[in-house]
Amino acid sequence: VCGGELRPTAITHEERRGTNFYLFQNVPAQVCSACGEVWIEEATLQKIDWLIREGEPIRKVETPVYDLAVAGVK
Repeated sequence: VCGGELRPTAITHEERRGTNFYLFQNVPAQVCSACGEVWIEEATLQKIDWLIREGEPIRKVETPVYDLAVAGVK
């Protein structure tokens, strides 16, 4: 969008669906050298959708959840 050069790379991508959180490693993407915006091709996003519906994760990790309202942080 900003006109910077897009550079191919592999990223870790997070996807949230409702209350579920999914983490994808080694996702092919392009990153803008000027602003850092990440662009993932439609075919890759479709593969991510398929993996969420039908794939088996390579592992599962526990994610700590913090609530600042409960902790009294303002």
